[in-house]
Amino acid sequence: MADKMSLELQENGKMLKSNVGQNFDIEFQDLFYRVKVQRQKEKKTVLKGISGTFRAGELTAIMGPSGAGKSTLLNILTGFGDEGVEGSIKFGSNNSKMRKKSCYITQSDHFYNFFTVEESMMLAASLKISSKSMNIRDRKLLIESILASLTLRTVKSTRCDRLSGGQKKRLSIALELIHNPAVLFLDEPTTGLDSSTTTDTMQLLQNLANEGRSIICTIHQPSTHVYEMFNQVYVLSQGYCIYQGSPHKTVNFLAAVGLHCPPYHNPADFLLECVNGDYGDYNDILREESKKPEWHYKNNNSIRALEANNEVQVIKMSENSDASVTFTASKHIYPPPEWMRLWMLVGRCHVQILRDWTVTHLKLLLHVACALLVGCMFGDSGSNANKQLSNFSLLMVVCQYLWFTTAMPAIVRIPAEIMIVKRETFNNWYKLRTFYLAHFITSAPVHILFSAIYSIIIYLLTDQYMEIDRIVKFILTTMVISLCAEGMGVLVATVLSPVNGVFLISIITCFALIYSGFIIYFNHMTAPMRIISYLSPLRYGMENLTSTIYHNRPDVQCPSNVIYCHFKSAKTLVKFVNMESVNYGLNLLILLLNLAVYKSIAYITLKRKVNQAN
Repeated sequence: MADKMSLELQENGKMLKSNVGQNFDIEFQDLFYRVKVQRQKEKKTVLKGISGTFRAGELTAIMGPSGAGKSTLLNILTGFGDEGVEGSIKFGSNNSKMRKKSCYITQSDHFYNFFTVEESMMLAASLKISSKSMNIRDRKLLIESILASLTLRTVKSTRCDRLSGGQKKRLSIALELIHNPAVLFLDEPTTGLDSSTTTDTMQLLQNLANEGRSIICTIHQPSTHVYEMFNQVYVLSQGYCIYQGSPHKTVNFLAAVGLHCPPYHNPADFLLECVNGDYGDYNDILREESKKPEWHYKNNNSIRALEANNEVQVIKMSENSDASVTFTASKHIYPPPEWMRLWMLVGRCHVQILRDWTVTHLKLLLHVACALLVGCMFGDSGSNANKQLSNFSLLMVVCQYLWFTTAMPAIVRIPAEIMIVKRETFNNWYKLRTFYLAHFITSAPVHILFSAIYSIIIYLLTDQYMEIDRIVKFILTTMVISLCAEGMGVLVATVLSPVNGVFLISIITCFALIYSGFIIYFNHMTAPMRIISYLSPLRYGMENLTSTIYHNRPDVQCPSNVIYCHFKSAKTLVKFVNMESVNYGLNLLILLLNLAVYKSIAYITLKRKVNQAN
């Protein structure tokens, strides 16, 4: 079938065959990048008119000392950094098409820890390939082939958080190979790996390049063996290109300007020592020497010949493999519609919540335990006229507990998830708004359920006035308070680090509490302070809970051993706290508007954070 990817599992062979399809050469000319510097009028020029070509079928390293512009160049080529860029960048014959056929693998490997390798691969396949392009059976065979070629079949049932550093790096690559990208960008792929794992990782990248892909990565200080595995190195220093060519010509290149590499010395180390000025300032001389075509790498591989003959590239698998997989990829692999991706993401978030015992089991246990503790502490405050001020305090305890226990976890969890979302959205797994909606769809029911359980236990244990209408209003208010707190937590998490976020949300909560009408009553506030109190979401929560408990209820019974109960009448209490004229429906609407505002701003800040360069 012309528009499908056909796969065949061969039990006796030990070869993985793949056809990448269309390949892309990456060319950039006179590339400048300028960035604003604080307290300075002039912009700083990071890249200074560099040019180069990264060809299909090549493994290219971008090297240079710290601050040379390696990450900047990589971010520009990937599309992370467009502002302040001048010059031309050409990806094959169609720039927009290339963007969809490239992927970016960051230095840090972030996964959802509660999924296995196979589950992560299946989910990635579902998000990248529509069911019309490939059925479930073919997806499984495709995943099997990729895992086999990356020697991950033995750990396919292992959870992602239990993988080694090298296995995590290979899994990052495997996830992106599902849609068969023509270009792979990698940021420091060997960082944190031992020498053996580094060699294995580089061998893998070399194999992928031999299939016809353009592999471009930044690397800091490669060993001699790793350095010689690259087809081409692109060396930067102070924003200029110092050398572009084969690593095997490095020694001769340096010798041409009078810099002789000592015997048995790593050419990569010696090259970096030279550009750092350890042997004098040779950067200008090296820059001029690098422009000579004799040093440029000549692509003599057979990729284009294979394309012309319509052949298939063969990659040897590990000798320890029990079987191998052969697959041939066509160009017509279509992504699923966005509504289907939403369904997949809702399923992923749902499984993540169920498997994370801190989100479900522990939080539910704490809600029940705290509700029992608070209920026993306040006792019969709902039916005892002598305890009505304590009962009013109970309402604030309910608000505060739900606010803190909902906002704080969001501040701690969201930043780690942002790193995953950043990678997946940039590599066209889904749109950011799809993830954001899926996250809300799955998290909201959890907050609603837990706040309802907490509220009903407290309502019953504190012997509040039993009317179905009051119980429903009480629970509904606590639900909306929880959702507002979660929205505020997500907003803060998308702006600040977890440490700063926890500090800020504590300050915000303190001010919200002060202006809620509990610490100081509204009739005791000055006119400007009363106006500010309308900004506190806890004000509307407290007013609604107070109205629910005390509006039009009969007098509360005074204990026989107490001579006088001042707050026997509910009207006396609500007048004392200045909450006589409360509009429950309006307050609930304002809380929902607060939720909408928090969520809208959080989406904007999340989008800004996701689009920021690493």
